[in-house]
Amino acid sequence: MIHGHGDDTYKFENIRINFSSNVNAQGINAGLQQHLKSCIQNLDSYPEPLAENLARRIEEEKNMPPESVLITNGAVEAFYLLASLFQAKKSLIYTPSFSEYEDACKLYKHTINFCSNSSFAEKNEKPFDLVWICNPNNPDGKVFDKQILREKIQQNPGTLYVLDEAYVEFINKNISLENEAPDLPNLVVVKSLTKRFSIPGLRLGYLVCSPELITKLKKKLMPWRINALALEAGLYCISENYNDNFKLPEILRECQHFQNELAQIEGFEVVPSKTSFFLVKGPVKASKLKTCLAEKYGMLIRDASNFRDLSDFHFRLSTQSPEKNNALLNVLKTWKY
Repeated sequence: MIHGHGDDTYKFENIRINFSSNVNAQGINAGLQQHLKSCIQNLDSYPEPLAENLARRIEEEKNMPPESVLITNGAVEAFYLLASLFQAKKSLIYTPSFSEYEDACKLYKHTINFCSNSSFAEKNEKPFDLVWICNPNNPDGKVFDKQILREKIQQNPGTLYVLDEAYVEFINKNISLENEAPDLPNLVVVKSLTKRFSIPGLRLGYLVCSPELITKLKKKLMPWRINALALEAGLYCISENYNDNFKLPEILRECQHFQNELAQIEGFEVVPSKTSFFLVKGPVKASKLKTCLAEKYGMLIRDASNFRDLSDFHFRLSTQSPEKNNALLNVLKTWKY
C-alpha cells in the first residue's frame, strides 16, 4: 500500500494538528536536532554499506549476541525482506492490523489466511509457515499476552513468528520479546526507531533474530540503504547523550482522558486502548469526517476504513497535547453530520 497510510499531510494545506500518525507527540528531541545539524558534513561521504556500527551498538546496549541485529530502512523494509526470503509460503495474519504484512506477502506470492485477533489465544498456528503479529497492535491498541505468545513460539518450531514491536514503548507494561529473539530460531522481532523518537522522515528500524537468519537476510540487501543522517540519529538516540523527555505516564493518562471524553459524545464509539492511540467508530463515513476536519479545522485523523475487517466508519486517533485533544473534542461536540 503506497498510499492509504496515516500522516498524509501532503494532501492538505494548513494542517495544524496531526492525530493521524502514531509517533511520539512530544516531537523530535532538541538535542537530536542539534546533533543532526552538526552532521550535515557527513553527507559528502557514503554511509556504511549495511549500517554495521549501529547494529553492533544496539547489540551491546541490549546485551544481545553479535550478528543478531539487522538495521532496516524503517520497520517496513523488514517485512518485505522476510516475505521475500520465505516467498510462496503460507502466512497467517491477525486482523485488523498493519496493511504492509499483507502487501508484502502478496508481492512474494504467499498464501494468506486471516484470523481475528480476538481468536489469538485459541488459534492453531501449526499449519502456517509464518505468523504476523503486531504487539501492541495497530490500529486498535490490542495487547497480546506475552506468556501465551512465548508458548506458541516454543510449541510451533516449524512456524516463523514475525513480531512487530513498533509501539512497544507506548504501553506501561513489559511485553517485549526482543532479548529472547536471538535464541529462538523461529522468532523475528521488528523494531522501529521512528515512533518513539519522532523521526519517521528518516526511515529507521531494525530486526532481531538468530544470527543464522541474519546471514540469510543479508544476502538480499542492497548496499547503502540507510542514509548517513539516519545512522547518526540512531547512534545518538541510543547514546548517553540523549536527554530523554519521553513522559509515558503523562501520555497514557491523557490518552485515557481523551478516550473517556470522546466516548461521551453522541454517535462516537471508542474501542478502549492502553496505548497512546485508539480506534473510534463514528456516525458518518471516516473519509467524510477526515476531509471535513482537515479542510475546515486543520486537523488530520487516520481514516481506518482500509484496515481489513474494519468498517467505513472507523478512524484512528493518536493522542496529542491536552490542548490539541480538547480542540478536536470541541469540534466533534458541535459538528453537524
